[in-house]
Amino acid sequence: MKKMVAAGLLGALMGASLLLALDEQGLTAKMKAAGGHMGGLRKAMEANAAADVAAHAKAMAEAYEGMEGFFAARHMADAAKWSSEGLAASNELASAAQGGNSEAVHTAMGKLGATCKQCHAAHREKLADGSYKIK
Repeated sequence: MKKMVAAGLLGALMGASLLLALDEQGLTAKMKAAGGHMGGLRKAMEANAAADVAAHAKAMAEAYEGMEGFFAARHMADAAKWSSEGLAASNELASAAQGGNSEAVHTAMGKLGATCKQCHAAHREKLADGSYKIK
């Protein structure tokens, strides 16, 4: 009986998480925000502005929230994995910047950029009007 109740609760939670997942418009908005913050990260790193790096990295983490669920719901396991890794790298970057560890900042930025690049190469298609869509 306990196993049945636990299984039912687990199923309900999984169903609820799929309902809370992003839709394509939500993902597009998050991707645009992430792109802006990625540019801000690069500028802040060039200027050695640790506080700005931390702020943009935290905003990147916010942009990544929900992306894993979006891709998991669409059975895009690689993109879900990269989303999870991007979220972790964003948090790592924010922590490193707040701690003033420039080597860790550069390492985390490399990880973050790699997650973006891999996913975009695999799942992003540029349209004739210059916008993008998910492959």
